[in-house]
Amino acid sequence: MRSSFGTSVVLCLLTAACGGGKADVKAGPMPAEGSFTGVYFSPQYGEMHMVQNGNAVVGKYKQDERSGSIQGEADGDVMHFEWTEHKAMISNRPGTAHGHGYFRYMVDPANGDHVLKGRWGLDDDDTKGGEWNAYKSRKLEPDLEKFDSGESSGGEKASGSSDSSGDSSGDSSGDSGGDSGGEDKSDEGDDIF
Repeated sequence: MRSSFGTSVVLCLLTAACGGGKADVKAGPMPAEGSFTGVYFSPQYGEMHMVQNGNAVVGKYKQDERSGSIQGEADGDVMHFEWTEHKAMISNRPGTAHGHGYFRYMVDPANGDHVLKGRWGLDDDDTKGGEWNAYKSRKLEPDLEKFDSGESSGGEKASGSSDSSGDSSGDSSGDSGGDSGGEDKSDEGDDIF
C-alpha cells in the first residue's frame, strides 16, 4: 500500500503552502520610467510614501488607526520587504505587528497608471496575510517626515474608493481573489494626479 504522506510533504516543501511561506516571485525588468519612489494609494492600507535609493527602499504608510513602516530591497520590478505596523489603542494598549511581503511594480496597459501588486504575511511569512495593492500618484512627491507629524494628503480618499477588483473592505485578514491594484479615480481631484 502506497502512502500519500510523502508526496504531501514534498509538495508542501516545494510550494511553501504548509506554513510560513516565502513567495517565489521572479524579478523582471523595471518598466520604463518606473521606480518604487513615489506616493501610493492602497485600498487595503491607505496612503504610502516610498523612497528608493539604489536597491534599498524605505517607506511609511497610514490609514485610519494604523500606521507602519516598510524597508526592503528592489530587484528589477520586484521588491521584497519587511513591515512593522502600529495600531491605535486596542483594549487600552497599542498593538504592534510585523511581517514580510513583496510588491511587483507594473504599468496598467489600459490607462498607463503605475501600480503595485503584492502580498503580505505575518512574521517570516510573506504571502498568507492578504493582498497589498496600490496605485501611484502622477503628481505627488514622497515625504517620509510628514508621517512623523501626523499629516496626510489623501489616504482618506483612497480608503473610500474601490479598486477594479471590487475589494475595498480594507480587511487585512483575507484575500478577495481580486487581481488589480488600480482604483477608480474618476471621482478623485487633480490634486493627487
